[in-house]
Amino acid sequence: MRFLLLYKGHYNGTLRGPEMRYVAVADQLISSGHEVVICGKAGGDSISDAVQFVAVSRVFRLLRAFLNADVIVLHGGGPVVLAFAFISALCGRKIVLDSYVPHWIELDAMAGSSGLSLKLKLLVKTYFNAVRCFSAGLLFDFIIVANKRQLDLHRGMMFPFQLTRDFSRVSVIPFGCEESRNCSRADGRRLMSELGGVKLGDDDFLVGWLGGTYGWFDLELPLRAASEAICRNSQIKLIFFGVDKAYREELLEYVAPAARDNIIFLPWVDFSRRFQYWSGFDLSLVWGGGGYENDYASRTRNFDCLTLSLPIIQNYDDEWGERLRASGGGVIADQSSLAEGIYRLSKDQGTLAAMRKSMAELAGGFYWRKFTDSLLQQVAQPAMSLGRRMVGFFAMLAVLPAVFVFFVFSSLTIFLERWFSNNEA
Repeated sequence: MRFLLLYKGHYNGTLRGPEMRYVAVADQLISSGHEVVICGKAGGDSISDAVQFVAVSRVFRLLRAFLNADVIVLHGGGPVVLAFAFISALCGRKIVLDSYVPHWIELDAMAGSSGLSLKLKLLVKTYFNAVRCFSAGLLFDFIIVANKRQLDLHRGMMFPFQLTRDFSRVSVIPFGCEESRNCSRADGRRLMSELGGVKLGDDDFLVGWLGGTYGWFDLELPLRAASEAICRNSQIKLIFFGVDKAYREELLEYVAPAARDNIIFLPWVDFSRRFQYWSGFDLSLVWGGGGYENDYASRTRNFDCLTLSLPIIQNYDDEWGERLRASGGGVIADQSSLAEGIYRLSKDQGTLAAMRKSMAELAGGFYWRKFTDSLLQQVAQPAMSLGRRMVGFFAMLAVLPAVFVFFVFSSLTIFLERWFSNNEA
């Protein structure tokens, strides 16, 4: 089969979750004898030579790639991409919405702490992303999600139209991980030391924030907790990657002066070498915010921890919270226990060793080849009939005016809230 995998990202340098997923899945599909085209803003060395890359800015080439594919997997995409997906669907192509952590939930979480102009921009993007998810339920052949919470979300969006008849079109296929890497802990520390010009000793307890510091994460609480733990054990060091200088100053305000030298900011590392660096860590720290994003999230950075057998400490979510508790691969903490949890683990090598063993055992169920096998099983099912697709198309057109009414209402609400806030000030 010919697969098209689309995410409007950059496949050079540091990769985010969707890019990581498509690079890995493309390699697995190629090894199984399929043809693959990846579409994005820019290609890069992370894409193997056997995979064709098409830039989304090349509109006619993009349309040709859509029409030449047998299966089209979309994670995001604007109006043009959505229109091409509809055209391809009418031509009998199978369309899959990759809805790992629905974008509109992330965007809505970011909008709450934004200024007026950015809030309005995010509102437009949020509603468009919600419409894309809704349209997929009516028009696309399949929807893949990361966990049961996301599964229930999409089934709830579909229920008013086809009741339970379309529930089988939504499937849970968890994010994947690379097969276990036996990277050297000492080499990882040496590489990070050289990268940041800092000294990281063998006796230091290194805690990593493995990924971006996005707006939906609650960074104040983990920084205050890490600060408290560092004040009790000066060998604890918390390391971030890719944080710009202005934001670093803001983050350090949450840290006690005596602990600030132990908060280390390093530049992004090359994607292909990330495991060589991250192998120097003792623990991964993840802390979602208190909003809805944390309810539906699937923490892709945790899957890299599986590759490294790296223990995790995080707050509860419905996917990894249960997974870590059941496997023993990490610690689930809350606001009151995070500092104590970091401190105790820094003094307990026996528990850390047991957690590393549990993560190694857990990893086997999430290798990328298993993700790819599940995807192939899903798309082997018959495509949606043309008649059913046309019914879905007209149903979507009928609902769009109601969505527009609520978009206008939300926009006016934002303006009125700002107006009242300015008058009160």
